[in-house]
Amino acid sequence: MKRIICAFCIALTLSGCIPRYATLRPHYDVDVRNPAGEPISTAMMWVSTGRSPPGYYPPPEAFRADRQGHIEVEKKSQWENMIFFLHGTNFYSWGWCIEAPGYVPQNGQGDEIESPVILKPTTQDLRCRQAQDVAEDLSPGHQ
Repeated sequence: MKRIICAFCIALTLSGCIPRYATLRPHYDVDVRNPAGEPISTAMMWVSTGRSPPGYYPPPEAFRADRQGHIEVEKKSQWENMIFFLHGTNFYSWGWCIEAPGYVPQNGQGDEIESPVILKPTTQDLRCRQAQDVAEDLSPGHQ
């Protein structure tokens, strides 16, 4: 039995790759509030995923708040091969931005958000960069 396990480990090492369960999008669970602590039901969260190499950036995903100002993003994972040579392993990074009409957007990076997120009021029409990028990609008839 010991020889079989040893042979398996050697074969796995010589193959140059091992499987791994990669997180493509982390789980986010956040409440969005105004400075008075009231929920913002019009809030929208944009989640961007970056993968390197080769530097693939799919379009950002949008998630809307419920009536209580709560946004929940489901974790997305998949199996992939971790290859032992230059540019063989994918590394993922995430960026997020939360916006609501009449409020200054708040953004950050990583797989954790400290809840609640407090948005400050503004008189300007400010949007998340991710929302602007999506709007630019849409034809005028779809905006």
